[in-house]
Amino acid sequence: MSDTKALTIIDGKSLLALEVEPPKFIIAGLMPVGLHILSGSAKIGKSWLALWLCQQVSGGLPVWEFETLKCGTLYLALEDTLDRLHFRLSHITDSGSEQSYFATEADNLSGSLIPQLEKFMTDYPDTGLIVIDTLQRVRGGENDKNVYANDYGEIGKIKTFADRHRIAVLLVHHVRKMPDSDPFNMVSGSVGIIGAVDSMYVLEKEKRADNKATLHVTGRDIEDRQLLLEFDREMTVWQFLSYLSGEKGEDSLVTAVASFLKNGKAFDGTASELLEQLKQADGGLSCTPNALTRKLKEQALTLEKRHGILMDFSRKKDARLISLLFVGDGDDENICGGTPEIPSPDPKGDDDLSKKGHEKISSPSPVGVADGEN
Repeated sequence: MSDTKALTIIDGKSLLALEVEPPKFIIAGLMPVGLHILSGSAKIGKSWLALWLCQQVSGGLPVWEFETLKCGTLYLALEDTLDRLHFRLSHITDSGSEQSYFATEADNLSGSLIPQLEKFMTDYPDTGLIVIDTLQRVRGGENDKNVYANDYGEIGKIKTFADRHRIAVLLVHHVRKMPDSDPFNMVSGSVGIIGAVDSMYVLEKEKRADNKATLHVTGRDIEDRQLLLEFDREMTVWQFLSYLSGEKGEDSLVTAVASFLKNGKAFDGTASELLEQLKQADGGLSCTPNALTRKLKEQALTLEKRHGILMDFSRKKDARLISLLFVGDGDDENICGGTPEIPSPDPKGDDDLSKKGHEKISSPSPVGVADGEN
């Protein structure tokens, strides 16, 4: 008699009946939860971009034209000192966020990095974005001859951590010096790195002295895009100029729901009932009830922040119910608390957030602004 373990299988009907949550976005349409990598040549400005992303997310401020989910951030600046971090942050903002945290030292992936991150998440469960700058600083240095297996295994440890906590982890990395027609092929390392991450962002200049760069974006749960950016040397931030491809247009469902709710103010019912009412208002809308539910959850952040529409999902007997409420202008006081899948306004604001872990940083010695440092 065979001891082979049987496959765990599920039929298609049961699979579609599962209540599976679509990706939760930290930056709407640009960065869902999961593992991501930001690559670019040395000194192009990756660290300035990563630091600014933390500042925007921790304050619930938009990233260019993309809404953000306000939540805690952790920036592991492993190639910096506190003095340099102070200098950089003071160029980006006049007021630091009490939901953004920093560290300049951490263990590597062969040591206790993951337990360190687990401990941080226990202490600061409202964290939604962690930046590791740079990936090379936390590589374990394993000597397996199979480079692909090493890369995939190391990156897989961070991905497992990100997926377990449903947060976004952004790895800052370098590109190879050899050019390629596909910018994503220039990511340093084997294809094991590319295969393990959920999204990739490559910052590329035509000439090193240029202020402008293209941000190439691709991923499993996001649309492929090319954004033209310009580095503002005075503000030391990357400013959005235009879309080179994948222009961001508002989803037709978002437009239809926003128009419908502004007239009716509220809705309670099934996806089929909502779809029927939306079709009466917009005859061009075409999707199934299941697709409607999935799209609503994917667009929750945009609906709330841009249109002031709150939503909730519940089950009554055999029916899945959707509740939508128009509350006016979008509310920017959303807190990412780990378990809530649909962001909702925090009536207490920021005063009740933990303030532990903050240390006063002494004034740094003068440091020059690098030309798109890191």
